[in-house]
Amino acid sequence: MLVRRILLVAALLCCAIPAFSQTPKAEIFGGYSFARQGDVNINKGWTGSVAGNFNRWLGVEGDFSGHYQGNMDMLTYRVGPKFSFRSEDNIVTPFAHFLVGGVRTKASGSGSYLGTDYSVSEASNGLAGAIGGGIDIGKGSIAVRVIQADYSVVQVNDLFGVSGRSNGVRLSTGVVFRFR
Repeated sequence: MLVRRILLVAALLCCAIPAFSQTPKAEIFGGYSFARQGDVNINKGWTGSVAGNFNRWLGVEGDFSGHYQGNMDMLTYRVGPKFSFRSEDNIVTPFAHFLVGGVRTKASGSGSYLGTDYSVSEASNGLAGAIGGGIDIGKGSIAVRVIQADYSVVQVNDLFGVSGRSNGVRLSTGVVFRFR
């Protein structure tokens, strides 16, 4: 009789714990992104990230973004810790992250001089970092990232090999897919 009760309680706990657990094991985000890097507004961009959560407040995130302005492209790839402030009874999930990684920039141009057409293209790799956070709203498998705001730093070499640093901001919004 005692063994049967213990087995019944164990079975109920095994079934009930996943129902109460609202922490996703993984999250995938994708959306639109606006960046201001240095004194350049880059309004054509995208951002995507993949996060694996260790518990309800700590995870690791890989973040990728691309921004395009005229004949300039900037692709960043960063990774770092993500701190989520989850509550079982609230649909709002604020988060903060600290990301480090790399950046690839490409600039190109073309023209004509005395009847001769020419084009120039230069690509450079460098370091990138970001610190920021955002707010996700939603329960279940899909949420909306209302805002993500990041302070962004990139350091790349220019056409002449001179290293330069640029500070900026990145604002993103989109959809989060959660996997439990």
